[in-house]
Amino acid sequence: MKKQLSLLMAAAIAAAAMSGCSGSGNTVATTAAKTEAADGQATQEEKTEAPAASGESIRVAWWGNQKRADATIAAFDAFAKESGVNFTYEYNSYNAYWETLATQSVGNNLPGIVQQVTDQYAGYINNGLLLDLTPYVESGALDLSDCDEAYISGGNYKDGLYGVSLGTNVMTVMYNADLFEAAGVEPPKMGWTWSDFVQTARDIYAKTGVQTENIALGMPRYLLETMIRSKGQSLYSEDGKGFGFDDETKAQIVQVIQDCYDLTQEDVFVDPGDQLLWKDNSERALCTGEAAMGMNWSSQFSNFSGYYNLNLEMATQPLFDGATEKGMYLRPAQFFSVTKDCPDPEAAAKAISFFINDKGANEILNGERGIPAAKAIREELKGKASDTEKKVYDFMDAVMDYCRDADPAEPSNSRQCVEVLNNNVSEVMYGQMTAQECVDSWMEQSLAILAK
Repeated sequence: MKKQLSLLMAAAIAAAAMSGCSGSGNTVATTAAKTEAADGQATQEEKTEAPAASGESIRVAWWGNQKRADATIAAFDAFAKESGVNFTYEYNSYNAYWETLATQSVGNNLPGIVQQVTDQYAGYINNGLLLDLTPYVESGALDLSDCDEAYISGGNYKDGLYGVSLGTNVMTVMYNADLFEAAGVEPPKMGWTWSDFVQTARDIYAKTGVQTENIALGMPRYLLETMIRSKGQSLYSEDGKGFGFDDETKAQIVQVIQDCYDLTQEDVFVDPGDQLLWKDNSERALCTGEAAMGMNWSSQFSNFSGYYNLNLEMATQPLFDGATEKGMYLRPAQFFSVTKDCPDPEAAAKAISFFINDKGANEILNGERGIPAAKAIREELKGKASDTEKKVYDFMDAVMDYCRDADPAEPSNSRQCVEVLNNNVSEVMYGQMTAQECVDSWMEQSLAILAK
């Protein structure tokens, strides 16, 4: 067990270091979790205690900026006043958070409630560090009755519920609606295919000379995962030791990457060197009006639209031609989980329930972590949202027709596999590697990583 925990600590620290190094000013390479963390992080650990009450304090830990900290503390303080439960708060920057959590796990000193993400929490579960919340759902302490299954399924793992979504994202293709209308090109549609996407990118370039962002650069994992799911398969195998797709799907993956290279050579895609120069999202070609389409999380839509007051719209990610299944899924931006070291798991479950369902708490939070899971809360926040923000809520409702439950949690060392894929795809776009070599090398290296 100690060896496992040591490995978990090492993996968490390595993942944090990798996430910090991979930014390099390239916001396109940002994952959901990193996007979550990037908006003005706290620079050092902060600890604040709730008003005095009875019983032992439950420590709550998360990452994020001061805005998130203030909102989170205020929401838990509201529950503390109502319930008499003591809370102590610990928050940090993203990288420092994971380093601290790994150290605490080895010392059997984890906070009672911790923030988790899908590519980390499987390791904590497998090492017995997180509690199955199912008994608290069954007892009513954790009320998820107003949450659609698609919003909470990402927290399921091995027949248990180990995390509750605090906010939900979905990967989208964003496009400049005014540009498409002026050019007379049919805009992207919900449920469109990869062939549709390729043809649309070529059509808009032929009519206007406006390029499309290279959607394979930076986030190829999310592009490919949706397509793989549309074949009724999965990116990773159920045991987390390999891949969950067959050779036919592998050949289609190769073709997608080849198409992205071809579009780059045709100048239909933004030059990869130019994309690497973007220092933040405000410099992205889509956000400046210099690209017709791009791919990113729905949580970024308001920001992307607002930098230069563009009329952007959203569509689903493209699926493989001949798709047999719904490929899209709702991805939790992060979870709250209860740890084995929590002094009062039932009180922690009730606190998370309050966080999810209480209107007052969510007025304080104001969708800080993404679209809430509880339907009543979503409707409440939508009624107070700006026109641009309402587009996100409307899209989240519409996209449900194209979603099925999320796959099981990805392996805890999957970030290393993603890094290999990111690097290989970049090599393809620069002509240093073929699409076939890219996929072969990624799979070979990933199998070695996943076997550890």
